[in-house]
Amino acid sequence: MSAKSVAVVRGMWEAFLRNDFEDSLSAFAPDIEWDGTNLPDGAILRGLDAVVDHVTKWAETWETWEVELEDVIDAGDDRVVAFIRERGRTKAGLVVNERHSELYRVRNGKIAYRKGFSDADEALDAAGLPRRQ
Repeated sequence: MSAKSVAVVRGMWEAFLRNDFEDSLSAFAPDIEWDGTNLPDGAILRGLDAVVDHVTKWAETWETWEVELEDVIDAGDDRVVAFIRERGRTKAGLVVNERHSELYRVRNGKIAYRKGFSDADEALDAAGLPRRQ
């Protein structure tokens, strides 16, 4: 099932990056738990509407914004780690070029849990995987 879980997360990201938000959102379970405690608002959200609201607000903070999916790896037990590079300039003038990660849990072919990490290696730590060199 791990290869399928990786495919679910990769497919969600690929849809998001091609601006196919309907397809991207369809990868999530209706009761998704979205842990964004790494962000300034520190929110843990539940449900698709809350995720859409969060992502919309996040996108609106940027003057220019580019997101690149660097890698998606199997973390065992239907968990997946995605490494993302964000570049851009916020409307407040902050220039960003950061690599971060997200830990996902897939249940019945849908993403049921997502937690963001500002330090890319923290998702590996949370999954009990060795850090990359």
